Amino acid sequence: MIKIYESRNYYRVKIGSYDPVIKFSSPGEAEIDSGSLGNIAGNMEVSLAKDSINIQFDLDPSSHVLGLGERAFGIDRKRKKLISVNKDPGGYVRGVDPIYLPLPFFLQLTDGACLGVFVNHPGKVLFDFGVETYNKSTVTVFDSGCEVFIFKSSSIKDVVRSFIELTGKPFLPPYWSIGHAISRYTYYPASSVLEIIEKYQKFVPVEAVYLDIHYMDRYKLFTWDPAKFGNGREFVEKVHDRGTKVIPIIDPSIKSDQSYSLFVEGMGNYIETPNSDIYHGKMWPGDSVFLDFLNEKSRDLWKKYVTEFHKTGVDGIWLDMNEPTILSEDHLLDANAIHHLDDGSPIIHEKVRNAYPYFQAKATFEALSSVSKEPFVLSRSGYAGIQKYAAVWTGDNKSSWDDVKLQISVVTSLSISGVTVVGCDLGGFFSDSDPEMLAAYYRMALFFPLYRNHKTINGNDQEVFLMPSKFRDDIMASVKLRYDFMDYIYSILYNSHSEGVPAVVPLPYEFPLDGDSYYAEDEYMLGPGLLYAPQIYQCREEREVYLPEGNWLEFWSRKVIKGSAYYRTKEKFPVYIRENSCVVYRKKIIVFGKGKFTLYISGQVVTVDSDGAHVEVTPRVDGYTAEVYS
Repeated sequence: MIKIYESRNYYRVKIGSYDPVIKFSSPGEAEIDSGSLGNIAGNMEVSLAKDSINIQFDLDPSSHVLGLGERAFGIDRKRKKLISVNKDPGGYVRGVDPIYLPLPFFLQLTDGACLGVFVNHPGKVLFDFGVETYNKSTVTVFDSGCEVFIFKSSSIKDVVRSFIELTGKPFLPPYWSIGHAISRYTYYPASSVLEIIEKYQKFVPVEAVYLDIHYMDRYKLFTWDPAKFGNGREFVEKVHDRGTKVIPIIDPSIKSDQSYSLFVEGMGNYIETPNSDIYHGKMWPGDSVFLDFLNEKSRDLWKKYVTEFHKTGVDGIWLDMNEPTILSEDHLLDANAIHHLDDGSPIIHEKVRNAYPYFQAKATFEALSSVSKEPFVLSRSGYAGIQKYAAVWTGDNKSSWDDVKLQISVVTSLSISGVTVVGCDLGGFFSDSDPEMLAAYYRMALFFPLYRNHKTINGNDQEVFLMPSKFRDDIMASVKLRYDFMDYIYSILYNSHSEGVPAVVPLPYEFPLDGDSYYAEDEYMLGPGLLYAPQIYQCREEREVYLPEGNWLEFWSRKVIKGSAYYRTKEKFPVYIRENSCVVYRKKIIVFGKGKFTLYISGQVVTVDSDGAHVEVTPRVDGYTAEVYS
């Protein structure tokens, strides 16, 4: 059975008797003749088997495929076979799939037209872009029902915006959360954390310290180790006295222990086995159980825990291992474990796995919103719509020169898939990073929404104050430059929040008809007007930059460069402003060309109007000046 619904921005194709656990829709949907299926997009075809659905679209040799969330590949997915299952790979390098946050939404661009496909099914979905069938994009859903949203436009921007409008506009993170942050698995005891912060602050700001699992009492959630951190409150106050926020890690695993009040209180709200027993899995506390976030009663219990924990003064929550992950060979929960939905109906884990972190993040964000004016959640995993509730980082990357480049594709692909507040572990989480490589990570991520240094327990020390002076100075220059551009970065995130558009994007998002842009994987854009081509190559004093069509203002020299062209630069921070764009730098509003722009500065919306010779800023912001170039 196939039903088709049409709305202003999309077609929704319902296949089988499917009732999605996460519902997305817009007002004004109307059912249309199911016989029009093949005319919706790309000669769309649907074939049904007993326990799977195959959906196919035409794939042209000139097509490019973008999106699909977090993938350890370059930006173009064509000639790839990729799986959407949230999975902890135990560290990843280029080519590993799946990883933490794959999203079932892709963009297929062909000769100026854009087809967007969102498969709203939080179980396993396989995407094959011309591997088994050269001229077909094939989607396989491993279930008897699903729903598929089809977006069509001549503009990739329209498709992405429609997808974000459907799944939810991103939350606006606190201003402090986009500043320089530090973490390690693990800093302890409290005295060491305070010492680390103070040593860092001699060289660079530290807006937040993220605490990994060793702050807890025997890995029991929402506890503090009394020997290392006392009751937590005094420690948090001391960190706050140093001008730094505290964000502790929280996993979904609850220690199975009758003397642990959280375990006892959660009875009746855990994921179960097919035999209606409590499902157990090994995690940091040892034998563990897992709240069933797919039902409201369990979410309400979690909210209670979060709001109570917030009384210790913490400034946000860092959700980890929430794919969900257990310490088994494949890191996956039993596919046949049982969840119960709000109406009490059971459903097996493999059909809703990817929804688990979405509902956990939702409950966490709602809890923090009830007690804080600046709720902040960082999540490792999620599903379409996670952007409403959480920022995301790209998980346990492995330090390498290739990873420095790879993270640009990973982060920008997440952003055009709706997850706009995103970043990566500076320095790489696993393996060792030498000082030159660490400096390259800092340069590479200069304009990412999140900017956090993080390393595993047995990785090298990569604190800035321990670096040789040459590379310490290089990192300090990166951090200083980030703060010089912070108002602009935050303005882009505000625009993402208010308008439902991505923040950092790959070049094809702005220049989809430019074939060269699909290969520029060592560059990215922040908003529509700033292009950044970081110097990320080992032992090089210059690099090649590609500038797409149009005029570009070389930021440091203020020279105008005409694209499309390749050229070489010795700048460590090659920044270019697109014609008819506006940026903010060191309290200067800089306009190249003409236009009307919206910024968000010092807590207020500011309009900038330029005729190419003069700039008017409304309302005026104390301490800020304006410049115009043409």
